Amino acid sequence: MLFLLSQEYPSLQILSSISLRVALSFLISFFFILIFGKPYINYLKKKKFGESIREDGPQSHFSKKGTPTMGGVLIVASMIITTLITSNIQNNYIILLLLVTLLFASIGFIDDYTKFTVNKKGLSGKKKLLGQFLIAIIVWSFITYFKPDGMAHYDYAILNPLQKGSFIYVGALGTFIFIALILMGASNAVNITDGLDGLATMPVVISGFVFLVIAYFTGHIVLSDHLNISYAVGIGEITVFLAAMCGAGLGFLWYNFYPAQIFMGDTGSLTLGGILGTVSILLKQELLLPIVGIIFVIEALSVIIQVFSFKVLGRRVFKMAPIHHHYELLGKHEAKVTMRFWIISLMFGTLALAIVRLRGV
Repeated sequence: MLFLLSQEYPSLQILSSISLRVALSFLISFFFILIFGKPYINYLKKKKFGESIREDGPQSHFSKKGTPTMGGVLIVASMIITTLITSNIQNNYIILLLLVTLLFASIGFIDDYTKFTVNKKGLSGKKKLLGQFLIAIIVWSFITYFKPDGMAHYDYAILNPLQKGSFIYVGALGTFIFIALILMGASNAVNITDGLDGLATMPVVISGFVFLVIAYFTGHIVLSDHLNISYAVGIGEITVFLAAMCGAGLGFLWYNFYPAQIFMGDTGSLTLGGILGTVSILLKQELLLPIVGIIFVIEALSVIIQVFSFKVLGRRVFKMAPIHHHYELLGKHEAKVTMRFWIISLMFGTLALAIVRLRGV
């Protein structure tokens, strides 16, 4: 809305500035959560949408039973409303990201709501994967056929983040498979990580900020050339969207940090993971995603290793998976585990930016 006003009225030209709209996007989404967070928590308590705790989980988690969940609805609402206010809603990247956000949120919401009304287990894993697969088809079709805002150079190639000007060409089918794996992997990895108060929220914010910086440089014709990043017209608008995500994430953390007053649920975790995956695809930084989101990778791998080891070898590698529960059962306090994972996330986010910078040298 602000961008369109700047185009309509010359006196408001300053509103076309991405830097200004990034700042406004962050602040609006942050204060949206801060203002509506408490009333929403009270509403969820009244409706008794409380978290159920797995019986075989750490005993320290039993006190969390009944804590309101579905906080992702508030995050998604904040992001969408803020984006509609601050971004150029005619930009194809924004259109795609809003669509992806709504679709992933729909899967998560159905899963969360089903747990309270139909089945405590929610949607089956197969149904979630099917929904994510359909979203992958939409993202692939959008990129392949519509070529938004100068994306011709995106065809069937994956950027090698470690080598200057190097692309790996995988073909149309290879590109689709890669996109599907990224979206499914990122969405479910964030979902797995969301097991301690604030554990998934801050790494999402850090990852979002890293991609925000990369998006800004990618959408700047001079800076993109300096860093040897393929310039794409209009892609800088993604920074406004990511600023809304970062603001919403920090606002949510106000209520989600230990001891959490609310959990994001699958509505939040599946959506935020899906957004990070989509953004990495649009920015051609797919291979940078595992570095930026190292915590999500570690958490997902711990589950895979645990399941494989138990089924094949008959024994467990960790006391409990995901790995954050392993450290809890070793006697580490939940807040300490969370903070240390945040530190690791921040370090690898910085490393990712360093890799982008070194590639341009």
